[in-house]
Amino acid sequence: MWPVLLLVFPLRGLSGAAQPDVAQPGYHHAYYLFIDGPPQGCEACYVPLLVTSDPLEHIAQGSADEQCVLIITYERDSIWHDDGVVPIAPRDIQKAPRKIRVRDREYRYQEISSSEVLKLLENPMGSIPISRPLLPSAAHPSPAISDLIRAFRQQR
Repeated sequence: MWPVLLLVFPLRGLSGAAQPDVAQPGYHHAYYLFIDGPPQGCEACYVPLLVTSDPLEHIAQGSADEQCVLIITYERDSIWHDDGVVPIAPRDIQKAPRKIRVRDREYRYQEISSSEVLKLLENPMGSIPISRPLLPSAAHPSPAISDLIRAFRQQR
């Protein structure tokens, strides 16, 4: 299972590089995504995190796509890669089985607390020593990590 962290934040990369000024929603919800089905290779170690402005259940009832930030974590301990902003359509979410489709993969989702998100964002290198290759930047960069931290601290 590939862990994925999906966050919805202002359009600024985790590197902090400024992007064009665009009005952004507040980010109040975060979900770990767990691959639904047999993992491919080491996919189970890389858990995505999805952060949204509205709960997934509300997005599912809406009519518009929501722009979310997708961050891949390693064992939910550290940030492996910033996959940038991805659209989530209402049709991508199944509320009853708590499933979501992200980039052509099916996941089960579990909401996590603000304190869990902050632990990851404030310590992106985590505690598990791993080699981190230089991966290409996301096509649609996510907000600066400091902006994400600020958004989740406001919820405490």
